[in-house]
Amino acid sequence: MSNACRKILATVWPVCFGYIPLGMACGVFAQKSGMRLEELVGLCLILYAGSGQFISIAMMMQAASVFSIVLTVFVVNLRHFLFSSSLLKYLQKKPPRFLAVYAHQTTDESFAVNLTAFERGDWTPEEAIRVNFIAHFAWTASNIAGFIGAGFIHVDTQLVGYALTAMFIGLWSFYLSNWRMIASGVCAGLLAVVFSLFVGYKLHIVLAALLGSALLACQEHRFVRED
Repeated sequence: MSNACRKILATVWPVCFGYIPLGMACGVFAQKSGMRLEELVGLCLILYAGSGQFISIAMMMQAASVFSIVLTVFVVNLRHFLFSSSLLKYLQKKPPRFLAVYAHQTTDESFAVNLTAFERGDWTPEEAIRVNFIAHFAWTASNIAGFIGAGFIHVDTQLVGYALTAMFIGLWSFYLSNWRMIASGVCAGLLAVVFSLFVGYKLHIVLAALLGSALLACQEHRFVRED
């Protein structure tokens, strides 16, 4: 094995190792939800976002509209814009096709390891995109393994609603950095409860998230002006 291959594998193996249990759990979840294997593979290849896949499957099981699923996943993964912009200075000379593929395969984990390697100064865009491909393969393979093994594992599909709620709370917990972020999340949760009384197709979640974020943005703008 060449030194270049060892270097890439040494960088990506923690990501692949971490994807095994998460990917298998997603595969089991998909199988229990009634998805076909080819649909799961398509979801892994097109979406490739752990939180996005869990949320999509859970919302599909709850008969949410396509619009609300797409918009919810979009809002949840808005941080990927920040990931891509942070890496742009290391990829400026690459053609648009390369950048499109790279951006599609950027996840929280691959972003972290590639950014660290770029900052170290001995990393190239070609090595970074190979890390992305290997991580993507590991995620997809883990999903497939979980889907196939789901026939031997019992999972109560009544837990879907709880899984979706837990996923949103887990994502929110990463942003509990100050009282304004906490207040925004609590406000969005209360709005979601109120909107659920008269807004159908799970759109109350999207509306509440957008309004909660808007209130936070207004508060942040006011706070900056006062300073």
